[in-house]
Amino acid sequence: MMISLKSFCIAAAVTCLTVGFAHAQEFMTKKELLATFPGSTLYGISNADGKTPWAQAYGKGRKKGKIAGNHGGDTYEATWFVQDDLWCEESENYSSCWQVVQTGDKEFQVYKDGQPMKNRWKMK
Repeated sequence: MMISLKSFCIAAAVTCLTVGFAHAQEFMTKKELLATFPGSTLYGISNADGKTPWAQAYGKGRKKGKIAGNHGGDTYEATWFVQDDLWCEESENYSSCWQVVQTGDKEFQVYKDGQPMKNRWKMK
């Protein structure tokens, strides 16, 4: 059976795109999350309204730690922890867990229920 050059090129392109997409979707593991976020400060724009700036300082910890946060000028405290390969945060007002993909040296795409959030997290 003879494969045409055109068919071969299409198959090769699809394979490259699939491999590239899979690489882009590598969620951080529990070990990677614990090596990256504790002791760091992250900031971004709220996904709730798309305009409010926020920043959170994550306390050091081996399994969980404290968060000192600021959301649009309002300060708050919360707790972080890792559950399986999910980064989780909890306060009096909310509790949420995310899958995280590191997209740059200090930039992270966060996923909620398998869907990417619009705004990325950035590390100072």
